[in-house]
Amino acid sequence: MTLPTHILLGGVIAKLTGNPVLAISVSVLIDIDHVISYVKSGVIFSPKKFWKTVTDKNDPYGDQRGYLHNVFIAVVICALFWVLIPSVGLTFALAYLGHLTLDALDKSDYWPLYPSKKINIKGFVGYYSKKELFVILLLLLILLY
Repeated sequence: MTLPTHILLGGVIAKLTGNPVLAISVSVLIDIDHVISYVKSGVIFSPKKFWKTVTDKNDPYGDQRGYLHNVFIAVVICALFWVLIPSVGLTFALAYLGHLTLDALDKSDYWPLYPSKKINIKGFVGYYSKKELFVILLLLLILLY
């Protein structure tokens, strides 16, 4: 999913947990995997290639949803936060696992066991599509309710 969708998810979780900074930050910062991929591939240094890469549903480098998108790593990190800092554990876990859920819903490549690429989940929501706009509007509605 796109950045606005993850921001809105963080907003919904913030409304539920009362911790807006953490909820929105975690929901968005998991995509640091993308930035690492852009730096490794060199596209971050070419505005034209960068724009083409960030607006394309395909992952030409096969690592934009990397280690931070690995389900097992996510569960371990969430459990550590829950045990070590219980006051933020719920917010952190909801934002992190919510991010992964949204990513599993879109049609882009998502390897939940990265770096293994034996399982690839492609959802039903097109990247930058009317369906994603629906998800955004639904999250916005929940946030405002």
